[in-house]
Amino acid sequence: MQSKNNKQDWENVLNSEMWELDVFEKTLSPALLLSYYDLPPPLKRCFSYCAVFPKDHTIQIDDLIKLWMAQSYLDSKSDGEMETIVREYFENLAARSFFQDFEKDDKGNIVRCKMHDIVHDFAQFLTNNECLIVEDDCENLKTNLSLQKGRHATVIVHGSTRFSFSVNKARNLHTLLVVSDNGCKIDSFPLDSFQQLKYLRAMDLRGNDSIVELPREVGEFIHLRYLNLSRCRALKTLPETICGLCNLQTLDVRLCLGLRKLPQGMGNLVNLRHFLFTYYEEFSEQINLAKGVGRLTSLRTLPFFIVSDECKIEDMRNLKELRGRLEIRGLVNVKDAEKAEKAELKNKKHLHGLTLHFTTGRMQERMKKVAKALQPHPNLKSLSIVQYQVREWPRWMMEPSLLQLTHLLLSHIACQCLPPLGELPLLENLNIQYMPRVKYVGGEFLGSSSAIAFPRLKHLGFSEMQEWEIWEVKEEGRKVMPSLLSLKISASPKLATLPDLLQTLLQK
Repeated sequence: MQSKNNKQDWENVLNSEMWELDVFEKTLSPALLLSYYDLPPPLKRCFSYCAVFPKDHTIQIDDLIKLWMAQSYLDSKSDGEMETIVREYFENLAARSFFQDFEKDDKGNIVRCKMHDIVHDFAQFLTNNECLIVEDDCENLKTNLSLQKGRHATVIVHGSTRFSFSVNKARNLHTLLVVSDNGCKIDSFPLDSFQQLKYLRAMDLRGNDSIVELPREVGEFIHLRYLNLSRCRALKTLPETICGLCNLQTLDVRLCLGLRKLPQGMGNLVNLRHFLFTYYEEFSEQINLAKGVGRLTSLRTLPFFIVSDECKIEDMRNLKELRGRLEIRGLVNVKDAEKAEKAELKNKKHLHGLTLHFTTGRMQERMKKVAKALQPHPNLKSLSIVQYQVREWPRWMMEPSLLQLTHLLLSHIACQCLPPLGELPLLENLNIQYMPRVKYVGGEFLGSSSAIAFPRLKHLGFSEMQEWEIWEVKEEGRKVMPSLLSLKISASPKLATLPDLLQTLLQK
């Protein structure tokens, strides 16, 4: 009703014949049907699709958005970023109370939610058995499904069991989700029988420890757009045939501990928008991005870019649509600054988080030039610089160029002084770790061009500053850190006292 702006619209709802329908007398509310029919067609499809989730299931919003995209539920006339449009679909449905029990991140965005049982029953009613939920238990319960009509299926596995789901009648499935109840283990999964599922658009096999490798026949799933293999810890390889999935939008191999190598033809996945994997700091042998990653011009999500002999820093040039957070590692392998400049980080306006992870080495002059060439776009909101073993900051750190920055981490830095971070107008969180050459912090830290130094800074932390002896803060007629809420200093044994101004602020 919140979208109804005049008396006539309200009266139309009041006088609707739907209030008289007998089918709702005992089971469902006619108000739900009225709300449903008030939705535009794309939102109707998105809502009814949610019947594929079990009751009381915690829905991950990012996954839901990618699943809706895989089913091509967007309005064909829509202009703009696909993920943004589908996110608006979800927020519209959430505003109409089709979802509940929202969990939000620190920015207020909904990241998880549930559906009320009554709403779930209504969604199931609307799908007319197109969305199926199958219980498979330790007794190898045989599934009795009318899958000729079924389009979307979720299989719930209880306990440690051999998977008994038959796909003989499931040839028309568009979605297959496998849910391990309470993290239970699936001992055996019949991937060899999946050749018949030629119409699959989304397949989620996460948490399946029985999968060591995918059959090469997966390359025949030409309609597949969403493939989630996260937490398949025994998975060692992906078949080269997977690179023939030209419609694939999402590939998720996070927490696949055994996966060390990617197919060489990854560059052929021209419609891939989200490639999710995990980098393990403690492992000497890591996943290296395959040659040709620079051809993935549709990529929106890439958590790590690891520079290697096969994957050059200049391959980032064409990844213009990258969004979210990106960590660049292996910068020691960048041969010269010209190649680093070709990455065009300063043009990647959609990135909001960036980590530059340098590697300890003796090539200081080269790393200095490389760091200068890796200047981020001014829109950046979060920045981490790690293992920067050069004694001078890149010029873009000494100038107030990152005016949108809210979070900054400096860790294991060889510079002898701090940059003028007080001139960053939106900086809220600043964490400085292990800068063994810093002995004095003074006016250079506050900067000199702004009337208020650190106007938005709320949380400030220093740790492992072993040689730090003196910290001076001189107001000189301007405010300093007026928004500060917390200050944490640890493992800095030579720092004897805090500036009087900070002591006064923290006592308020």
